Amino acid sequence: MSKQVIIIGAGPGGLASAILLAAAGTRVKVIERLPFVGGRTSSIEADGYKFDLGPTFFLYPRVLDEIFRAAGTTLRDEVPMERLDPQYRIQFGGGGVLDCTPNIERMEKSIAALAPSDVPGFRRFLDENRAKLRAMEPCLESPFLGWQDLINPRLLKMLPMIRPHQSVETYLKRFFKDQRVRLAFCFQSKYLGMSPFRCPSLFSILSYLEYEQGVWHPIGGCAAVTEGMARVA
Repeated sequence: MSKQVIIIGAGPGGLASAILLAAAGTRVKVIERLPFVGGRTSSIEADGYKFDLGPTFFLYPRVLDEIFRAAGTTLRDEVPMERLDPQYRIQFGGGGVLDCTPNIERMEKSIAALAPSDVPGFRRFLDENRAKLRAMEPCLESPFLGWQDLINPRLLKMLPMIRPHQSVETYLKRFFKDQRVRLAFCFQSKYLGMSPFRCPSLFSILSYLEYEQGVWHPIGGCAAVTEGMARVA
């Protein structure tokens, strides 16, 4: 007899858990207090328009694609997405504009228009964070169930690379002198609900992921992602 699991909440985490548990042969029941799925990643409709209540764009689709594949389908088949280019425009209060694009050459030109001396730092930033993410992925995808997991030899070996004593903003001074450019590469800490002046430098990988893996718009809004998860759960 297969085990039965009850999951409270049909947000992204609950739906992902339901998909993976069901794929492993477990009988799953998801209980949600609202009449729709998604939690913070849901939407409202008014006057013929649809508005996301939470996230408005999507990063690093690889992880979610693995979850959909566990259910015998793919993220692309369930939730069509479009990669944004430009990703966004940053208008600085003190003057200046930065159009952020995943095209490396055009991004260098955009930085050059704002802070010419910071252009060489862009590729160095990408190279260093590519190596950081590659080294960190096994740890980021492993559960930390107790303090013993924090003294994993592999993790300890990475301390010089992840610079736990530095904030993201301080870390970025190694690449960019102009504070406006640094802000363009550290505001992503807000995705974690943290200030870039306090957020650990490990999370510089967030802005790296935007340029390396893309900023994506799910057709139908981010709520379409959780709706797709609910269909296959």
